[in-house]
Amino acid sequence: MIEESEHDPGVLSEIRVTIPQFMTHASMSKTKFIKINGQRLYSGLNPHVRSAIVNQMHDYLTPYIQEAFGDLSLDDLLPLRIRLEVHVPINYGDVRMIKGTLKWIVPKKDYEASWDVDNLWIWGKTFNDTLTQLGYLKDDSATFVKASGEVKHVCVDTFDERKLVFIITKCN
Repeated sequence: MIEESEHDPGVLSEIRVTIPQFMTHASMSKTKFIKINGQRLYSGLNPHVRSAIVNQMHDYLTPYIQEAFGDLSLDDLLPLRIRLEVHVPINYGDVRMIKGTLKWIVPKKDYEASWDVDNLWIWGKTFNDTLTQLGYLKDDSATFVKASGEVKHVCVDTFDERKLVFIITKCN
């Protein structure tokens, strides 16, 4: 979704890129999957496997970004602020992939989350890198992206409602 400025029609104010029912796991092999989690990917995982997983994430994000942006330029928004909303159930940390099938159970009313939303930072980093790879950003350095890394959990009732929402605005 693309929004124009209320005060300056024709000037871009916000871009939202929504990834519905986003992939929660990446394949390490034909039969083994790993949950996408920045901490897990960068602590103790073989660098070649990590690179392959990040490449899967880039490939996954590419069509969503291209659909949202088309031939749009980000020049009016530079420097950028890029935020991430993670719309998932409170018990997202308990989602598992067993034999290639995702498993999720409705949480009890008194369920308390034990997972860290900030471990999903890897989606933001991969999004920024993909914007650069696709040519929407010259570079994702601090010159062009002044604020990035904010990850907000938005609770939804069911696993099927899960989505990632990347919000791009001008960083003032």
